[in-house]
Formats: sequence, structure tokens, C-alpha cells
Amino acid sequence: MLDSYFFIPGDKTKYLEKIDSLTADYIVIDLEDSVAQNNKQVGFEMVRSLTFKKNFFLRIPFFDSCYSKVQIQELITQFEGQIVLPKINSSKDVRKVVEWAEGKPLHMIVLIENPRSFIATKKILKKYSTQIHAIGFGTHDFCSLTGIKHSLDYLAHYKRELIVLCKAYQVDYLDGVDLNLQDLSTFKTECLFAFEAGATGKFLIHPKQLEAFHQIDYLTPAEIQQLQKVYTQVKDIPKDAIEVYTIDGTVYEKPHILRIKKLMEKIQHSNTNLNTNAYGSQ
Repeated sequence: MLDSYFFIPGDKTKYLEKIDSLTADYIVIDLEDSVAQNNKQVGFEMVRSLTFKKNFFLRIPFFDSCYSKVQIQELITQFEGQIVLPKINSSKDVRKVVEWAEGKPLHMIVLIENPRSFIATKKILKKYSTQIHAIGFGTHDFCSLTGIKHSLDYLAHYKRELIVLCKAYQVDYLDGVDLNLQDLSTFKTECLFAFEAGATGKFLIHPKQLEAFHQIDYLTPAEIQQLQKVYTQVKDIPKDAIEVYTIDGTVYEKPHILRIKKLMEKIQHSNTNLNTNAYGSQ
């Protein structure tokens, strides 16, 4: 029910070759943290050889001085503005990236990874929401810098606040990575919390997580059955014609109907992907 955003190192041929076999909604090719500093140029050349697809995003280390302005502009153009902004501190950092794009359309995922960017989120959204695909929460960096324990008990407040800000500006919220690959119970708990709190997607870093992601039951069978019943009656009604409906004694207003349509379409889309794509192991 959440969208999956799967990270792949941009300098590893064995991972890049498996992109088409992954059942993720989006692929985030990474030239930042997962690529060693002495391998940045190798990663650049490998990424430049890729054929862009509509579900690709590229995380670029904009402020690490490892790439020239010309190289950054080449990457922005190649990925049609679908880029991930790491390590920002303020709206001024976002403005620099917008300026580097030189008027090209942008669909950015802005990562909130430190207290300064967290505080600046509202200002960033207010200025650049039309160019932002999503806000992603880099919880591990955030916790390292603040001293907060990396636990949902302590992070839930910050996640909810970011989700509400994203909703206010009609921007997606993407939940952060879970680094524990041995015990996936925390990962599943985080996914369920994110869905129930209103998030749109989740960052993933390993095929084990992707496999577990597809096995999560976000809704009970009874809830899905009721959704299907309502969806059958309202799916063909145009958005502008939706009214108030009473179905099985429950009143459904326009916001409820739109959410049900979105959920059912996501379920159908997920089922189609799983039936048509083979799962690739690493």
C-alpha cells in the first residue's frame, strides 16, 4: 500500500544489472553515501551509461565537491529532473540546485536529515512544492546529530509533523531506511506506522526488505472487502460529480471516496506488478 523506493549503489555493476528484475515502484540510484569517495567518478560514468526510466531517481552529492557543475547538470538532464537532494540545511541549498537546473523541470526528493533542514521544511515546501516530488526523512542521520534514540517511540512525533506539512503542500512523504537486515520486524512495524500515519512511500535498501514489504498486510480482509464493495459502486464516478453516499449504513463523503479510490487502485497496481515481474535476488 506504500510505494517502495529501492536504493542501488551507482558504482556496482552487479546491482545495476538487476534493476529490471526488482519489484519496486521506484529505483533510487545512489551516487552519495553508498559510493566511496575514490569511486565517485567511476559511479558517474556508470550512471551516465544508463538508460533513464520514468521510475528512476538519482541521489547526487550536490555539496561534496566531487562533481563539477557541468557534471551535475548532465545528471539532472539525463534523469529528467528526478533527483534526490541529500545533506541540505536550508531553502538556500534547494535554491542552488534549482539554479543549477537552469529552468529545466525538477521532480525532487528532498531529504530531511538534520535539525536545520527539519526546521526549514515548511519554508522549503512553501517555496518549491511545485518542484518537489516528495520529502524523505533520513532518520539515522537525524538521530546521530540530535542524540535521539533511533526508535519509533521517539521518532513518531517528527514523522507525523513532516507528514502533515507534506499534506498541506500536496507533496508525498517517504519514510526513512531501516538498517537492520537481520530482524525485519522493526521494518514491518515502521511500514505499518507510516501507512497509518498517511505516508506515501518507504525507502528500502535490500531485497530481503523488498520481499517483506510485499508481504505486509496493511488492511484486514474485512477492511479490504468493504473497500471493494464501496469501490465497485463509486469507481466510475468522476471526481467533480462525487456526492455523499450511504453504503451498508455508513456515510461516505468526497474525501472518503477519493481515499478509497486511491487505495483500491494502489492494491490493483501492486497485484499487477507482482504478477508480471520476477523477483531478483542479490
